[in-house]
Amino acid sequence: MPSGNRYLVPLNEENYFIDARLYAIKKLKNINSENFFVSLNSIYLVIYWEIAGRVMTGSLPSLDLKVYELKDTLILNPELLNKEHCKKVYTKLITREIYNIFTELGFDKTKPIRDQEPNPLPDRKELDDIVFDALGLTEEERKEVYWAVAELVKARLDKARSV
Repeated sequence: MPSGNRYLVPLNEENYFIDARLYAIKKLKNINSENFFVSLNSIYLVIYWEIAGRVMTGSLPSLDLKVYELKDTLILNPELLNKEHCKKVYTKLITREIYNIFTELGFDKTKPIRDQEPNPLPDRKELDDIVFDALGLTEEERKEVYWAVAELVKARLDKARSV
């Protein structure tokens, strides 16, 4: 879920408490957990959240998404993803901190985004490539996704700072 400039949809296999701002997404029992994680944490979903979400008023840089909006989110069918590859990436990502979107994608937020070449962290790129491959995106289209996400987040954060 979006929060400022960090994005993570964790698996809640321990059934931790969920409340008004921490939503639960239930997977079908026959869907592999690691594939589900990869599908929900690919950078392509961030574009949807940035476009569909409402920027909180005032100087808060957070997005607001309601349950019905998340329910309507289209994700890549996890069954289309390679189970072993997803498990490998999942194992890497759950053992490290999830950084802000600019660090994850290899951008310096103090410089114009389009003047930079996307340089995602290796495990972030590996996760995204699983989904990008399933979607059939070219290298240029992948760069466009990274640029678009970074520009949308930067614009939202800049707007919050200006208030």
